[in-house]
Amino acid sequence: MKREDFLLVLASSVGGITWGANTVIMALYLKSLGLNPLTIGAILGSAIIVNTLLSLLWSVLGDAYGRKKFVYISRGIGGLSFLLLLITPYAYLFANQGFGLIASIIAEKSGDLDKAMAYRSSLNILFSVIGSLLPTALNFKGIIIVDGIVTFLSLLLLIPVKENYKGTSRVTLKISSFKILGKLSTEAIIGLGAGVLLPMLSLWFNLRFHATASSLSPIYAISEITLALSTLFSPILASTLGRIRAIVITHLAAIVLLFIMPFSSSILMAGVIYIMRNALMNSTGPLMNSLVFKIVKEEERSRVNSLLQVLDAIPRSLGPNLTGYLFYIGNLNIPFLITATLYLVATILFYNFFKDIKI
Repeated sequence: MKREDFLLVLASSVGGITWGANTVIMALYLKSLGLNPLTIGAILGSAIIVNTLLSLLWSVLGDAYGRKKFVYISRGIGGLSFLLLLITPYAYLFANQGFGLIASIIAEKSGDLDKAMAYRSSLNILFSVIGSLLPTALNFKGIIIVDGIVTFLSLLLLIPVKENYKGTSRVTLKISSFKILGKLSTEAIIGLGAGVLLPMLSLWFNLRFHATASSLSPIYAISEITLALSTLFSPILASTLGRIRAIVITHLAAIVLLFIMPFSSSILMAGVIYIMRNALMNSTGPLMNSLVFKIVKEEERSRVNSLLQVLDAIPRSLGPNLTGYLFYIGNLNIPFLITATLYLVATILFYNFFKDIKI
């Protein structure tokens, strides 16, 4: 891998530390501030939509004027927001933004996009393992400080990278890939399903099995290690089964496990199912990412990627509010069944839309 490619992959992956840590602690940190599940769900759900709309803004500007400068702006705001989270829980609304910009630069410069995306995903996951282990060594505030430092570090890694793409000089949301975007709108259904469950999953472990952040940390770490390894094999799956079949088969297996998980009799059983489901559902993520970049024009990549994030995020932002209410009234199982059903519908539609594509 060339030096610039490596720096791009590293810069877009190191944020896995914050993702891994916050998946474990964020709902619990907000609970420690005295917030109830309804308020926690509202903050987590609102953060998804706010950060995604901001990411769309930066992507539109990036396609028009070059992407690197807007990575600096968006991640600078994100790093500052993590530090402000020590003062107010509402700073989390602005802590994760700028999706798609570095990925678009990788797509511009990489000679083998499937491999680059696989390395990016795998490295991101390995960093998330580090993040998911942080609760064993640091308290909530210490982890949030690390979040801010890591976000600023990702900016330093980009300094030596030269961006060739100069932009169209046109600020517009209009894209010629609209038909393709419509077919990829199954991401909205995936987003709704993910939003129902994933942001609140650590709280589910806490309410169901009285799990703490430190006891959940090994489960999340093992899950991410497993996913990192399985992600590296995604190009092999694509060449063996075909890109679309590989995505669909792994998703269907994950959905079966998701239907089973809420009926786990122990935290160990639930943890094992979670680990297997996470690997199956997400290991083919690089294949999906490279599919998008291969079928859209270069000058539209950031916008399409961010519009897909919008399609994912708007319904995803509704999920934590629903789950917060269900947890509040004591129903811990329904969110799993809702998410599994939505994933199943999305997977069937995705297969019908893309089964004839050979990329």
